[in-house]
Amino acid sequence: MFTKLRTKFILINLLTTSIVLIIAFSSIYLIASNGNNHRPPISPSDDFNKDVTAIINERLHADRQASLESLLISLIVTGIGIEIAVLFISFYLADQAIKPVKNTYLAQKEFIANASHEIKTPLAAIQANLEAADIKNNRWIDNVSLKTAELARLNTQLLTLARVEAADVKIEKEKITLKPFIEEVISPLEPQIKKQKKDLKIRTHNLKKPEIFADKATLSQLLNILIDNAIKYSDKKITIVLSDNTIKVKNDGTVIEKDKLPHIFDRFYQTDKTKSGVGLGLAIAQKLATANNWKLSADSSKTETIFTIEL
Repeated sequence: MFTKLRTKFILINLLTTSIVLIIAFSSIYLIASNGNNHRPPISPSDDFNKDVTAIINERLHADRQASLESLLISLIVTGIGIEIAVLFISFYLADQAIKPVKNTYLAQKEFIANASHEIKTPLAAIQANLEAADIKNNRWIDNVSLKTAELARLNTQLLTLARVEAADVKIEKEKITLKPFIEEVISPLEPQIKKQKKDLKIRTHNLKKPEIFADKATLSQLLNILIDNAIKYSDKKITIVLSDNTIKVKNDGTVIEKDKLPHIFDRFYQTDKTKSGVGLGLAIAQKLATANNWKLSADSSKTETIFTIEL
C-alpha cells in the first residue's frame, strides 16, 4: 500500500515538473527561434556587392540555426538533468511525507492484533463457562451466548484482517479438486442453510480443468465469507458456479446499488445496516484474494448478486 502511495507521489512530482519544464523551455526556444527569423538580412552597400552580401547572409543564417540547435540540445540536457534531480529528491520527500502515516498505520495494526489476542482469552473463558453451566430456556443466558459468539466472531475477523494486512499469511499451494473442495467448505454451513430455508446448489460451466493449484486454507476462508454473505442476503437461492480458474457465488434477494458497489470491499462498510455484522467480512475477503494474486469482484442486478473469484 505504501509503495503505491510513494510511487504515486513521485509520479505526480515528475509529471508536474515535466509540464513546467516543457512550457518554460518551449517558450524559450520559440522566442529565440522567432527572434532569429525576424532579424533583417544585411543589405548590399558600397563596401559589399550582392554576391558577398549573399554569402554573409548565408553564413549568418547557418550560425543562427546552429545556435538554435545548440540551445535546443542544452534545454533537453538541462531538462533531463532536472528530472533526474527531482526523481531523487522526490524519493526522499516521499519517504519523509509517508513516514508519519506509515508509523501510525503500523501502530494501529499492532494495537488491533494485540487487543484481539488479549480479548480472545476472556471470551473463550466466558463461552466455556456458559457451556459448562448448561442453562437452557433462559432468554438472558441465550442473549449472553449470542452476543458472546458475535463478539468472538468480530474479534477473529479483526485478528485475521491484521494478519493479512501485515502479510502474515502463509501461501502454500497444493492440488485441489474444486467440486469436492467446495462441498467440504459448505458442509459446516448446512445447518445454517437449512435453518434459514435456503436452497444452495453447486453447478459447473465449461469446467475442463476440475483441479487447480491454490492455498487451501485461504481459499476456504474466502469462500466461507462469500457463502456466509450470500446466505445472509439471499431470499431463497444460492448458486456456486465453477468454471476454469473461476468461482462465482450467486444469490437472489438484496440488490446492491451501483453507487455502493465500489465500496463494498471497504472496511466497516455495510449496504444494509439492519443485518448482523460490522462490515469486515468482504474487506478480509478482498485482502485474502490480493495476498494470493486472485481477483475478487462483485456485480449486482435486479435478479441476482454475483461475487467472482478469478484464480
